Amino acid sequence: MGRAAALTSVLIWGVQFSVLAAALRRLDAYHFSSLRFALGALVVALVLVWREGRGALRYEGRLLAATGYGAAGFAAFSILLIVALGYTSPQNVALVAATSPILTQLLRWVLDGVRPHPAILALAVAALAGLALVITKGQLGGFGAFGLGDLMALGAALGWSIFTYGAGKFPGWSPLRYTTLTMIGGAGVTIAVTVIADLTGLAHLPAISAVWAVTPHLVYVAVIGSVLAAGVWTVAVRSLGATTAVLFMNLVPIIALLVAVATGARLSAVELLGAAITVAALLGAAAVHRRVTATAARAAGSASTPAVSVPASVVSVPASAAQVPVRSEA
Repeated sequence: MGRAAALTSVLIWGVQFSVLAAALRRLDAYHFSSLRFALGALVVALVLVWREGRGALRYEGRLLAATGYGAAGFAAFSILLIVALGYTSPQNVALVAATSPILTQLLRWVLDGVRPHPAILALAVAALAGLALVITKGQLGGFGAFGLGDLMALGAALGWSIFTYGAGKFPGWSPLRYTTLTMIGGAGVTIAVTVIADLTGLAHLPAISAVWAVTPHLVYVAVIGSVLAAGVWTVAVRSLGATTAVLFMNLVPIIALLVAVATGARLSAVELLGAAITVAALLGAAAVHRRVTATAARAAGSASTPAVSVPASVVSVPASAAQVPVRSEA
């Protein structure tokens, strides 16, 4: 179930790049992100109340934590990634954002003391190398200097890693509840940032005609991309573990590339090689994760647990997860 959930999320996000590109020709990143998450939060909150009752909307003393993870995974990831495209090339943004697997590994190492399994860490690097071939078509010199846009993309990748890491910190919440309460907080932060952007001249209040023109794009990105995909992603994280699930994020730009091929673009031999390396690395990481967790389960009765094992709290799936019709940032 975990791999199917991860693949569903990245497929939605891969297609979403084309939808976003079309929408951002009419509306800026700030206002589009605000409308996107306001609508998404409303829809997913209604679903949460329907499935789990109004009591599920209570934060139970975890308002700041949930808002922080939501601000990182929704506000920071969405706005920074889109704005970065105005300062650097798409291939730079895509590659820097794809460092999310390594950042998640480091977060868990620093914050929880969970040392990444050497094989999973090596496969993360291999997946990143394959992705580099896809993005650059083998011309690694095309990345240029690391500038402001690249720093924004790095911030976006870190934001998503924090959100992914946070999913394991709410074991008592269903995936739908975690998605809803973090998105509500993230939407509030996004709107606040947009207001500041308007007041400082970074953005300007759009005309009604501009908003109306992107309504179809908004529905896809807000409901399918920001509600369905994020909830399904949470299921993937709890099933596979954060360090393995986040590796699937490397497939997003590859799927976006396949969408481009479907609309007339052609793949080179180097791009095909890079895609093959990335997919092989993802499958290998999933196999390593299964072996590590199986070993940890067999050693459950022993006094010590290897430092490289994945904590059960991260990979466990609440009973309610299978009952929630949820979805899981470009």
